[in-house]
Amino acid sequence: MLSIAAVRSAGGAAGYFAKDNYYTLEESSEASSWAGEGSADLGLAGDVGKEGFEKILNGELPDGEKVGQVENRRPGLDMTFSMPKSASVMAYIAGDKRILAAHMEAVKATMSWVEKNLAEGRKDIDGRKVPIRTGNLVYALFQHDTSRALDPQGHIHAVIANLTKMPNGKWQALHNGALWKNNSVIGSIYHAFFRDRIEKLGYEVTSTGKHGTFEIAGVAKEVLELFSQRRTVILGKALELGIRTAEGLREITKNTRDPKLSMGDREVLRQEWIDKAATVGFDGKDLMAAAIERITRNPDRGIMARGYEAVSEAIRSARGMVANFLRPNDPLVDRGLARLTQSPVEARAQLAVASAVRILSQREAAWELNVLAKTALDLRLKGVTITHVESRIGNLLEKGTLIPGKSHRHDGIVTMATTPEAIRTEEAIISEMEKGRGMVSPIIDAADAPARLQAASKVTLNAGQLAAGAMIVSSRDRIVAVQGIAGAGKSTMLQAVVEVAHAAANIAKTEGHNVLGLAFQTKMVRDLQEGIGAPSQTIASFLLRHQHVLHRQEGPRYEAAREALKNTVLLVDESSMVSSEQTMKLERIANLLGVEKLALIGDRQQISSIDAGKAFALVQAAGVTIARMDENLRQQGDILPVVAALADRGQSGEAIRVLGENVIEDKDHIERAADMWLELAPEERERTALFASGREAREHINMRIQEGLTAEGTLGKDSLALTIFERVNLTREELRYSQNWRAGLKLDVMFRTDELGLGKGLYDVVKVQKNGKIELSDGKRRFRIDPQKLSPHASEDRLGLSEPKSIAIHEGETIRWTANDKARGLDNSALAKIIGIGAAGVTIETTSREQLTLPHGDPMLSRLDLAYALNMHMAQGITVDKAIAVMSSFERFLSNQRLFNVTVTRVREALMLVVDDKDRLIAQIERTPGNKTSALETTGKIDVDGRSEQSAEMLAGMLGETVDFDPGEIPLDDLAAPIEGWSPDNPKGDKPATEGQGKEAKPGSDLRAPDPDPIDLDSLPPLPERTLGLDL
Repeated sequence: MLSIAAVRSAGGAAGYFAKDNYYTLEESSEASSWAGEGSADLGLAGDVGKEGFEKILNGELPDGEKVGQVENRRPGLDMTFSMPKSASVMAYIAGDKRILAAHMEAVKATMSWVEKNLAEGRKDIDGRKVPIRTGNLVYALFQHDTSRALDPQGHIHAVIANLTKMPNGKWQALHNGALWKNNSVIGSIYHAFFRDRIEKLGYEVTSTGKHGTFEIAGVAKEVLELFSQRRTVILGKALELGIRTAEGLREITKNTRDPKLSMGDREVLRQEWIDKAATVGFDGKDLMAAAIERITRNPDRGIMARGYEAVSEAIRSARGMVANFLRPNDPLVDRGLARLTQSPVEARAQLAVASAVRILSQREAAWELNVLAKTALDLRLKGVTITHVESRIGNLLEKGTLIPGKSHRHDGIVTMATTPEAIRTEEAIISEMEKGRGMVSPIIDAADAPARLQAASKVTLNAGQLAAGAMIVSSRDRIVAVQGIAGAGKSTMLQAVVEVAHAAANIAKTEGHNVLGLAFQTKMVRDLQEGIGAPSQTIASFLLRHQHVLHRQEGPRYEAAREALKNTVLLVDESSMVSSEQTMKLERIANLLGVEKLALIGDRQQISSIDAGKAFALVQAAGVTIARMDENLRQQGDILPVVAALADRGQSGEAIRVLGENVIEDKDHIERAADMWLELAPEERERTALFASGREAREHINMRIQEGLTAEGTLGKDSLALTIFERVNLTREELRYSQNWRAGLKLDVMFRTDELGLGKGLYDVVKVQKNGKIELSDGKRRFRIDPQKLSPHASEDRLGLSEPKSIAIHEGETIRWTANDKARGLDNSALAKIIGIGAAGVTIETTSREQLTLPHGDPMLSRLDLAYALNMHMAQGITVDKAIAVMSSFERFLSNQRLFNVTVTRVREALMLVVDDKDRLIAQIERTPGNKTSALETTGKIDVDGRSEQSAEMLAGMLGETVDFDPGEIPLDDLAAPIEGWSPDNPKGDKPATEGQGKEAKPGSDLRAPDPDPIDLDSLPPLPERTLGLDL
């Protein structure tokens, strides 16, 4: 593993010279050594001396020049590369010294890459300090062999001085931002190098975790645990204190860290290790002998034999089937003779990069090249290192199979890439939007729209609501957008739109479907349907029903679809959550079938789609006709409206400061949040939601609250033990790799999958074989599948893996569903309460007060979880009176501006933010927007997020201006009066809209629209549905 830490002081460098290296200088000349291009430039080579080392850390060069002598100067960074425990055991107990040399080679190769790609200084450009790549580092390597508990633990410190030589020849301080940012990339590169060298020594390896980590096969788990005293102490302390979170374990690690124990006699220490291993029957000699025999039994072969073996191994191990190996339609992999001339490792590198592109492309339209390389390495294909991966990426960039991003760096270095497919998808979104411009007749006349909308609404609509509604019913453009901040009253506006549209069609709401709501998830569909009073369905089911028109625009089926959607208004709720591919298909279907209106409604600052793209923001940047709803009608008081406004503008740090005393800082912040909720009176608990940024915090809060409620007697004394299943967050491509499968997981086959010979249903993963095959059971018989046979080009989710988790439930428990049961009205993410546990089963009550008894063994009893706390990702679309939100400064990706914005805009009255470190959290959020990528934005063709001053120039001549829909000044006291200066398709009227033209009256229960007849989708196959945020 790799860890990175700041060197606190040059004076503390003596610790690197401790005599704890068993293989002394007589046996290994590399116990310490200078390395790096910067060191060579300074004439530093060979063994590291303490005095010279301290001077370098203090910024003093050998010639006496002092660099970067500022207050609070940082001496440097310590990157520690630790061998897998099994490698340490084989090196120090079995005595395989080859492993130590292999480890040093792997570290040097990794540091060479780090120096070439991540060494940077900063240069003043127009008053800004910008990073400049330098390609040189000054660092020293120290090889040590024990842990703090004196267990065998081979590790190498690469201590990097705060120095680098700029292109102009001047020495200055190192800018280490790229080193910190890419620490996981560096870890994957190191593990790939070391794994390759271990395999070349004749050992077999097994994958163990993230970032390419592995162990040597054959070193038993009990041996590893025997020499993991430090880990045992930490886990024991955590169990004693009841700590379950990763951050809690980190705190224990720091608080229980004792100085290294005395070495004593090194020969005695090594003998103690050998004797200790012998107590479990291990000495490693047979394992080492087998490894040596494995690499010596086959001498070098001739060139023809090697060529034959290369092709055979590439076909056998990398593809499994000749048909797949020679697949003709994969632009990411060479074909035919070009493929046959490659070595096995080159072939595997091609497959690794191809898979990495598909893994990343499912979630993002563009990605950093370093992340692409890491993703390829983490697939752990034999022999593939960063050298092979970068060579292949460069080849794809040269061929145009990958498209380089536009560099925004002063040194011109390209860091991002995308695919031609992603660019075509985004260009199609813009093209379809333009095709619909001016292609429909207004539902009602523009001059009449505001009055008709106001008359249809049961509350007073403000200017923004009227403008948005008027645009939907009056614009001549087929595709329009409503950009509304959270709490702007979009649902109220849509109720009026539905009433006006139905009245214009002269039909009752229970007849026909001239207004159809679309949403991402089943629960959102139900909420939308109840909120606007119109039939609604998931986007996925709508696309499935109509996707045939994308391929054929003729015949009876096509004509029937046109007739069915004639005069239909499609209202897409929470459009920021719709992927680029789905948006493109929606637009194309709307144009092909002549849909009356496709209105995209949402907030581009809220949660983005799970899959690639930010289409809602893209269409706004590309000039869609748009209405803006900027008045916040939700937040009350003096503080929350200000906090919400700041969060919406991306000023999250300032928003946190405005919260003032409502921010609670506590190192045990997760427990503190749970305790705060438990201290509330029962009626206040009902009004107060708990939000957590990630799965780990949510689970810990849920467990602590369950314990508290049980202790106070709120929950029933008797409990029911359940095994529930949580989705494993894997892409379609990742499911093709057996390393992501393990015994005990549950496989959900949502559609028949002919490549695997599996029908729809649930299967237990019984065994993962060494050859990559998976053994499954459906309870009646066993199946053996090869996940590599799954098509790499599938565009829909057909399979899903879930992992088991044990929980206990009690009477009175609040739960949420993690899957859909349409027949019984149980929606994924919807809440319910357990009101009884008995011999007949578990009786639950839904939020609509309906009761249902689930018999023991019912599948839905494995598709639930505790729901005292919810993920912030689930909060979108929810409105609560009060909330307690938990955010952690150490959550690098989850503590971002979008999640913060979603959280603070859910609350009407009061928000308490509970954090571990306020200042660190602010810094983390401010540098993490949480935005999705755009292919067109990455290549510099459009500025989606509006950060560039040249945004207008990018769009000039290509797209046209963004059209803001502005109805002008609306006389709310006389809505029948004509409105000057406004038309739906030329919205730049003479009179600008004014603020504060109306306030929405607080809706009461009598304002709920009557329930519409549901759409009959029973003829459709059940659709897979991912749970937003629960996989994080």
